[in-house]
Amino acid sequence: MMRRWIAVIGLTLLCACHKAPAPVPVPQVALWAINGPGKTGGWLLGTVHSLPPGTVWRRPAIDAAMASADRLVMEIGEQIDPAIAGKALARLAMTPGLPPPTARLDPAGAKALLAAYQLLGLNDDKFRDEESWAVALQISALATQKEGVDPDDGVEPQLRARMAGKPVAGLETVDSQFAVFDGLPARAQNLLLADVAREATAHRDSDADMLALWLKGDDLGLAREANSDFLADPALHEALLTARNRAWTVQIDSLLRSGEHPFIAVGAAHVAGRDGLPEMLRAKGWTLKRVY
Repeated sequence: MMRRWIAVIGLTLLCACHKAPAPVPVPQVALWAINGPGKTGGWLLGTVHSLPPGTVWRRPAIDAAMASADRLVMEIGEQIDPAIAGKALARLAMTPGLPPPTARLDPAGAKALLAAYQLLGLNDDKFRDEESWAVALQISALATQKEGVDPDDGVEPQLRARMAGKPVAGLETVDSQFAVFDGLPARAQNLLLADVAREATAHRDSDADMLALWLKGDDLGLAREANSDFLADPALHEALLTARNRAWTVQIDSLLRSGEHPFIAVGAAHVAGRDGLPEMLRAKGWTLKRVY
């Protein structure tokens, strides 16, 4: 069931489908230069996990920032081994005696989950004793895979290739990302599962719109997306976005103060809005300026 789960493990990250992106004259993916008093800090970029083939998103300013940086910092630094990820999931996801996933949801959510099962060739027995967050991640991963999305076409692999030879660090680990989901209350997990099930069977025309927002560097538009669907729920928004941003800000602040010059690339939802990384880093005393 795990396969290429990493394509959607950070469900707060925007994920584009295989449809052609809306045309934009020149990509303006948001890039920030981070500076402190009298010294250069690093750079911050919002990413999407998967891209339609041939999507042009880099521009000279991004390439220059990567060349100047002394390291790459991403959500997870190590290359993902699906077998290891599967074991990590199993350590947290199983709770003996849980009711079937469809029985945990309200009638509308159960109907959506059954429709997702039919689409993907699944049933409740496939998820016996698995917590709702784990069911949601796996359904989302399989639905994404069914649509033909290849995570190897995403931004992260391109960044690794462009910055080959430089150190790569992670703000989280596979285990800590799973732990974020595992810590969600049951109500929030079930809300997440129902929303993921609905999305799995919906026409994903909005994906092209989200990709267009990212390519245009539309902060306001991305902030709206980061407060929609399941992320409109306060518990899910706090756990999946705001709390993680606070933890990452501490790490990034420490790295910058040590004199390093990182190129930081995290999901686009994490750099948008009042609780995004740019605002949190400004609160730490750093100056962030959009690079065009």
